[in-house]
Amino acid sequence: MAKNILVTGAGGIGGVNFIRALRSTKQDFVIVGTDFNPYYIQFGDLDFRYKSPKHLDSNFIPFLINIIRNHKIDFLHPQPSSEALVVAQNRHDIPTRTFLPESNIISNDKLETQKILSSNGIEVAKTITITKSDEIKSSFDSLSQNKPLWIRAKSGAGGNLSLLCNSYVEAELWINLWVKRGKAQFSDFMIQEFLPGRNIAWDSLWHNGKFIASFTRERIEYPFKHISPSGITGTPTVSKIIVDPKINEYCTKAVLSFDKKPHGNYAVDLKGNIDGKLYVTEIDSGKFHTTTPLWGFISTRILKQNIKYNLPYTYVNLGLESIQDVESLGYDIYPEGLYLLRHIDCGVWLWRENGYKEQVL
Repeated sequence: MAKNILVTGAGGIGGVNFIRALRSTKQDFVIVGTDFNPYYIQFGDLDFRYKSPKHLDSNFIPFLINIIRNHKIDFLHPQPSSEALVVAQNRHDIPTRTFLPESNIISNDKLETQKILSSNGIEVAKTITITKSDEIKSSFDSLSQNKPLWIRAKSGAGGNLSLLCNSYVEAELWINLWVKRGKAQFSDFMIQEFLPGRNIAWDSLWHNGKFIASFTRERIEYPFKHISPSGITGTPTVSKIIVDPKINEYCTKAVLSFDKKPHGNYAVDLKGNIDGKLYVTEIDSGKFHTTTPLWGFISTRILKQNIKYNLPYTYVNLGLESIQDVESLGYDIYPEGLYLLRHIDCGVWLWRENGYKEQVL
């Protein structure tokens, strides 16, 4: 019997990949999608699609409830973290299953996450926050030691309001610009140590405190990095599967420090210093990284792995309570050394340094 699934943010990269991963399985899904962008909602392989209010609109939750009732939705997956937070906050009013952490876990910003991790012995980048313009110079100077620093927002994805600044003057101009435009307040920013080393993403799935699966990627290049002020544009064009037991141990400890009983998806970002030492820069709960479901699609269609290694499939079936015996799949579920190459209008390819290349999309 078909299961009716509702995916919000279905027109974004992560949403399209999530739907693609489910479609690659033999399970019978009717998939309903929503997105506030009337153009992007056309991308997903959906049975029904709806333009939604934005997540902060008071009509957003009533809109979802109406769809859930009309389509007899069995499971709701909010793909963007902003929508996952609103859904989690209104969980008791939503008449269908979800698979999300508590809202207070999802709502932690980067600074709060750093405080939690640091208090539990997890090393994080040195950070200072400000409350007014007069504090920028002293804060920058106290942390800089003649090195550039990151100016970034405490919340948001895709390098939100971030810029690598070489001096406090640059930092003042950058922060004041966004405050003047009304896009942020001084208290939204933090000044952070610049870590010039490797950029690592660790994706994991948990169920009622039990670890289910994870894999690790090194992000190597971003799209249009040459025209982005920060050089980071949210999702990589080139990434590589890596296997490192120390990263697995470190990230597991970080997640359990952040949430004593993890439930759902937890994405950990790490950045390396010049000496190779890794620091946790962010933990996003309640969401998939944009390429995590794409790896699920690859697992099923290209690698021909057991269907459970398709994490969106396992996630949905855990949420539906269709899987009774919750099996741990372990760490490093995808093959080491496999590159994912992707770019606008160029398709998606798997590649290895030995010359192997296979088109995915």
